[in-house]
Amino acid sequence: MKQLGSGVLLAVGLLLLAFYLAPWRGAVPPEGLPPELEGEPDLYMEDAVISQFQDDGALQYRLTAQQVRTFDAEQRAELINPHLSLHSPAAPPWEISARRGHLEGWRDGLDGQDAVLVLNGEVVLRQIDPQRGSTRMRTTELRVRPEPRYAETERDVMIETEAGRTVAQGLKADLERRILNLQADADGPVHTIVLPERIGQ
Repeated sequence: MKQLGSGVLLAVGLLLLAFYLAPWRGAVPPEGLPPELEGEPDLYMEDAVISQFQDDGALQYRLTAQQVRTFDAEQRAELINPHLSLHSPAAPPWEISARRGHLEGWRDGLDGQDAVLVLNGEVVLRQIDPQRGSTRMRTTELRVRPEPRYAETERDVMIETEAGRTVAQGLKADLERRILNLQADADGPVHTIVLPERIGQ
């Protein structure tokens, strides 16, 4: 009888050990990151390409970057040499590039309500329209909301078209409808230079 009791205890002990070591229990999460990993991204990508399509299958936007580092706790993604193409069924795409940038509120994708792409350093926004000609805007910082195709900056901006050049102290742009709201401040009004060959046209 005593031997039977010992066997039962041994069997129960083996079952508990098997349960504890079972692979489906998963690893016990560490209490914190080791010091050498603090500040490191949760995800690192090189030559990243992110494409978003509309319900009808048409391309809505495409974001590429030489490097992407994401930090989940901050809902932030840092980008090196980002390039964003904003597509529309009614007009040619807008091409936006910069030296660097970061995404805010990107958890639900770039078309989420809170998603903002902040671009810094040699920011260039360009559209080539066969009917209206080429439009190019340059600034040092630009905030872009891919949906609904909106861009703004409080920095100096230069807008170049085939008709001439305009300098302003800020910009709010409805890229879908090509409506540009130019900003001025006390230090300087909006200044436009019209090319001589365009005068009188």
